[in-house]
Amino acid sequence: MLISWINKFSMIEFPWKTSCVIFTLGCNMRCSFCHNAEFVLPELYKDNLDKLISQKAILSFLEKRKWLLDWISICWWEPTLQADLFEFCKQVKSMWFAVKLDTNGRDPEILNKLLDNNLLDYIAMDIKNPIWNFKELTCVDESDEKYLESIKIILHSQINYEFRTTVIHWFHDKNSIEKICESIKWAKNYYLQNYRPSKTLDPKFTGEKCNNIQLESFKNIAEKYVNNCGIRA
Repeated sequence: MLISWINKFSMIEFPWKTSCVIFTLGCNMRCSFCHNAEFVLPELYKDNLDKLISQKAILSFLEKRKWLLDWISICWWEPTLQADLFEFCKQVKSMWFAVKLDTNGRDPEILNKLLDNNLLDYIAMDIKNPIWNFKELTCVDESDEKYLESIKIILHSQINYEFRTTVIHWFHDKNSIEKICESIKWAKNYYLQNYRPSKTLDPKFTGEKCNNIQLESFKNIAEKYVNNCGIRA
């Protein structure tokens, strides 16, 4: 596992539960609005590989926190790129932690494998745009099928989950939100996360936050398709 950073203690991930957040290195996407180019672009992070946190150090830390932490969240930038993700989750679960995985859905095979072996307790999948129009924001041209397959796997899983979209003024509209929701029809949870302007992977990116009226209009659309829709402003 290439681990770039760790938040040793958090109560934000799961209300009333303690968690540790583990951030992996590298991503298959090149989203223009990404705030952390130094963890996504190989030409930026390759000179800092010696600063990565070793898996041995992480597991040692977790062993000492067995009675303090409830959840381990494995996220950013795309954990399924890690060849040893399965074994890492297996080791973490053997310590009796609950495991949350954040993913963009690029690898349905590893999702199936993790779920079949009861190694996940929660999945959060980012859906950047309508699947057929990912490239507009992710800047990579990939097959729709694997992302649709991941959605199907999550929808039919026996664990809790959420889908979420970072909504950006000028890039998302009522139509794009409706198309996203059509692909996750009857999902348990869908969250609209408002974009927060900051430094971006593409310095020329000109996105803006959505206002409250836009967010509520998007929520009204989503509620026609999903069981629960929330706004994270």
